[in-house]
Amino acid sequence: MTIRFLTETEVSERTHISLGTLRRWRLENRGPKFHKFGSLVRYGEEDLSRWQDDQPSGGAVVSRKAPASVNPGTGLRQSV
Repeated sequence: MTIRFLTETEVSERTHISLGTLRRWRLENRGPKFHKFGSLVRYGEEDLSRWQDDQPSGGAVVSRKAPASVNPGTGLRQSV
């Protein structure tokens, strides 16, 4: 298996998170997992995807009654 590493610029462009924020998060031990190769910082593509999937998300679908539809013959609304 080949691991693809991304630069911090590539991560910034993909996630729309500024370079400054990514750098601060590294100092605070936050954000996606990163690797140091000498002075180079790299992010594993799978690590980044896993981190993104683990982030809280909103907009959960709430189950509700199906909307009423219009009967084309009469123009009246009817429950579905």
